[in-house]
Amino acid sequence: CAHGSDLADMHEKLIPTLEVLFSGSYDDEYTVFDHATDIQELVTRLPGGYNYPLLTFNAFATDEGNKNDFPSIIIGDGYFEFQQSMGLGSEGPEYALTHEHAHHLQFSLGVKDNDSSQNTKRQELMADAFSAYFLTHISGGDMTVEQLSNIHSVAYSVGDCEISNDARHHGTPQQRKCATMWGASVAGSRDAANIDLIELKNRFDTWYGRGLDDLCEHSNSAAPFTSYHMICSLQVFAALFGSANMFGF
Repeated sequence: CAHGSDLADMHEKLIPTLEVLFSGSYDDEYTVFDHATDIQELVTRLPGGYNYPLLTFNAFATDEGNKNDFPSIIIGDGYFEFQQSMGLGSEGPEYALTHEHAHHLQFSLGVKDNDSSQNTKRQELMADAFSAYFLTHISGGDMTVEQLSNIHSVAYSVGDCEISNDARHHGTPQQRKCATMWGASVAGSRDAANIDLIELKNRFDTWYGRGLDDLCEHSNSAAPFTSYHMICSLQVFAALFGSANMFGF
């Protein structure tokens, strides 16, 4: 789990992280120490300082980049706080963990993000579908109808409100919810016991290839109007602080 307080540890956590993220970007005029100092000064001006939820409002999976890396799933404290505030504190963590685990399944399948907006969106919606499939399946989460309704709401809550062709766009709230509904429906089908990972991916690709506009036209009919505007307002607020891809589950 990622904590905002990690940013307070300059030498053991913040500087090593910056050196990985911005390797080769520093010189004598602007060192990694200068960068770390600027970040810490900015954080101290935020409401709550290092406990400010938007600092850790994200979740992601990492693959083995080199022999020194290990596959991981990292979920920030801010994500849990947000889901708790939405009344989704139970299903929110389960969605995040299974969604990020689905990315590891994609790594094993060779499904990679090639910086194309459509490929990124496909990858994220596929992870949503895999997550809902597992949480619905009798041999997986075996969730109730009410729990699955909350899962759909969680997926909706992390959608990207802005409509663009940005390579980082992970799907609108409506599309994220739509993908979880599809995954749940497949897990509840008659032949669910005979579907392996390859077959599930192939079925998703066929579904996705039919076009999201028509497939997801009615999927947000039950989404509260206020939820959509709260989510989008929060994303705008995050963007004002320069938090690129903060909602990039």
